[in-house]
Amino acid sequence: MSMVKIPCPNCNVDGMMSLLDLRYEGPYRCWKCHENFLLIMEDNELISCTPMTQEEFDRQRDLKKQRDRMKDF
Repeated sequence: MSMVKIPCPNCNVDGMMSLLDLRYEGPYRCWKCHENFLLIMEDNELISCTPMTQEEFDRQRDLKKQRDRMKDF
């Protein structure tokens, strides 16, 4: 597990996230400005950080939960 620094494109504050896998694609919410983003990270590097609506964020969060549950099988 590693901690990754994520700079918010909206308010420029750094957030932190711990990752178990080398690749992450999923929702992220800035702790400071509360903006929602879709993150794509690979090898602990930020590849993409795209703004999302609250509805998109909720949908991505639900999809991630489903994918995580499927990993256990």
